[in-house]
Amino acid sequence: MPSEREKLVRDIDGLKERIRLAWLDMASKPATPAEREKLHKSIESLVKELDTLRAKLDQPPIAHA
Repeated sequence: MPSEREKLVRDIDGLKERIRLAWLDMASKPATPAEREKLHKSIESLVKELDTLRAKLDQPPIAHA
C-alpha cells in the first residue's frame, strides 16, 4: 500500500499532466473568448490544487505514537 507521501507525489504528477494538457488545448485549438476564459479558470484551479498538494508534501511527516 502506498504511503501518504507516495500518494501526494502521484497526485502532484497527475495534476501537472492535466495542467500540461490544458495548456496544449488552449494553445492548439481555436476557441471563443468565453471558452478560453473557462479553460483559463480551469487551469488556475488546477494550479491552486497543485500548490496545496506541494505544501502538504513539504510538511514534515507526522510522528505516530
